[in-house]
Amino acid sequence: MERIIKIVVYILLGSAIFGALSYYFADDFYHGLVAEDGVFEDVTALVLLAISILFLFRFFKQRKQRNKWWAILNIVIIIGAFFGFGEEISWGQRIFSIESGEFFTHNNIQGETNLHNLKVGGVNINKLIFSQGLVIIFGFYFLFSQVLFRKWDKFRKLIEFFGLQIPKIKHSVAMIFCTGLILLVPDIRIWELWEAMFVIILLWVFLEPYNENEKLLRSAI
Repeated sequence: MERIIKIVVYILLGSAIFGALSYYFADDFYHGLVAEDGVFEDVTALVLLAISILFLFRFFKQRKQRNKWWAILNIVIIIGAFFGFGEEISWGQRIFSIESGEFFTHNNIQGETNLHNLKVGGVNINKLIFSQGLVIIFGFYFLFSQVLFRKWDKFRKLIEFFGLQIPKIKHSVAMIFCTGLILLVPDIRIWELWEAMFVIILLWVFLEPYNENEKLLRSAI
């Protein structure tokens, strides 16, 4: 099961990279990929759902062997990933043709029923929290967490205590490469592809972490 998921991850990541490069030789194809409700917006949503389900399986399989802080972190990831899934599809608004309420009509940049496109008091929630905030957190995660895990005993014990997965060098290289590629494409919609690349690589880390030799980690699927 895990091997099949990994193959799907590799295919999706390769497709996203090809999609970004298609900006230079297949303009119509590229814009179809990054359009609102396009292929890779759906990919982002489905991968987030997959992360939520993965951690849900791990939670029920390992909860009796873990401490409460591991349980709390896993619940946060389960809820957080599912929240991201819901936000990406505007909680089914377009799927079921549901009209936005008055609050979202006036305060959402796209007039949709989601939080990440809200603009309240002149503050763009997406830019403040979902862009700047997450870039700082996951920038540290991909660039420094493995070094600290190997070099700093207290950090390693903290990671093991919470059961958090650490990226391998190849994951960090892939993240840097994909981000660099995205920055070379002069189109605002390219960030739809970056979001897809990001969650795909994150799922890859969760399936094949640097600290994968931890006994309980790989017993989930």
